[in-house]
Amino acid sequence: MDLLITDVTEMAGGNYCVAGWDVVAKRMVRPLPNGTNWPAILLDQHGMMAGRIVRVTPHGGSNGIFPHRTEDTPIDQTSIRVSNEVFSDWLGATAPQFVPSLRVAFGRHLSCNAEWNGVKRGVHVNPGVQCSSLIAVRIPKEDLSFADSFGKLKAVLNDGSDKYQLAVSSKVLKEAWQAGGLAAVNNALPVRAEFHVRIGLARPFDDPPKCYAMLNGIL
Repeated sequence: MDLLITDVTEMAGGNYCVAGWDVVAKRMVRPLPNGTNWPAILLDQHGMMAGRIVRVTPHGGSNGIFPHRTEDTPIDQTSIRVSNEVFSDWLGATAPQFVPSLRVAFGRHLSCNAEWNGVKRGVHVNPGVQCSSLIAVRIPKEDLSFADSFGKLKAVLNDGSDKYQLAVSSKVLKEAWQAGGLAAVNNALPVRAEFHVRIGLARPFDDPPKCYAMLNGIL
């Protein structure tokens, strides 16, 4: 299985979640080394970042719940091979597919906890829903902004249909923010008029449990 890495996100406990586009099957995949998330040492060993082309061998099936079960793919950790090639045409014809909006991607399953000044907050899908948990939208750069909200990095995204406040899980953007604040985050963005925005659903948490939409990266 050949994957174009699209998402590298921070998890708790020094672990990371990696996701990629299956270039043959034309679908998103969340490769799970020996069925788990990626520890920092494994991430660094293989230089995992968006744009890397990786070959992996699936090993068994996912036994988790939807929506993450849609993309969860256990892999043989010893099978990981990384190409020297780095993909960069994120808005081109060979880029992973976009959806028109979050509402189109998640349909009637998309909910929010609140709305303030026209911005939906606490955007989520309930556990068990059979839908994608990894999507991408294409937006003008002016439709994305960042803020420090109570000590956490948040993004406000206008996907052309609605405005959403999303927590940022992107490894690159969170590291930039921790090093230099919002100025560093903006400096870490691609220099182009439009962005390829990666959005993923977090594993269920909260009471009652919800799968919150997160900003996984800007390409």
